[in-house]
Amino acid sequence: MKPTDPPALATALLELLIPPRTSAGLIGDLVEEHKNGRSRAWYWQQTIMALTLSAFREARERKFHAITAIVLGYLSGASLCYFTTSLAGRFVGGYTAYVLFIPLGFLSAAVGGWMVSRSHSRAMVFVFAIFCIIASAVALAVYMLFPIDRMPLAMTVVVLTLDFIIMPAGVLAGGLFGAAHESHSTYRSI
Repeated sequence: MKPTDPPALATALLELLIPPRTSAGLIGDLVEEHKNGRSRAWYWQQTIMALTLSAFREARERKFHAITAIVLGYLSGASLCYFTTSLAGRFVGGYTAYVLFIPLGFLSAAVGGWMVSRSHSRAMVFVFAIFCIIASAVALAVYMLFPIDRMPLAMTVVVLTLDFIIMPAGVLAGGLFGAAHESHSTYRSI
């Protein structure tokens, strides 16, 4: 890959998570602007904005579909995350368990993203990822306003990393895996 090529991951996200009716033209415009001198950072910024706007449009146009995607993704990912991290905390214990929370959280979120991608439209994966970030921000605000019990600093850092980076990345990874698998098969679950 030449340094002048646009970021492949950003382009793949656009291809897989934006409805086909808009993705081809958008990608073409972004690639052309990138070739005309726009930076990779600009390309990523435009990709994130396009994904976010597409997710909000899809959620607004298909409210029930968005709600069911969020509920399915959250119930599957959060329950698996709770189960696996509880086991890690119980059997490993101490700060070592905190280190295990990161891959366990990523895998749990990936399962949630995969389930959403296999049962809903591709755009709903990003709707679910945005929901995870918004829910985390609300939970953080409530925690800061009403501190019932303060977590140790190490656990706070792990939770913030999980909530704002690892879990949304896991949702997208699972969603991309499910969407890529779907595009290679003739079966499409509704």
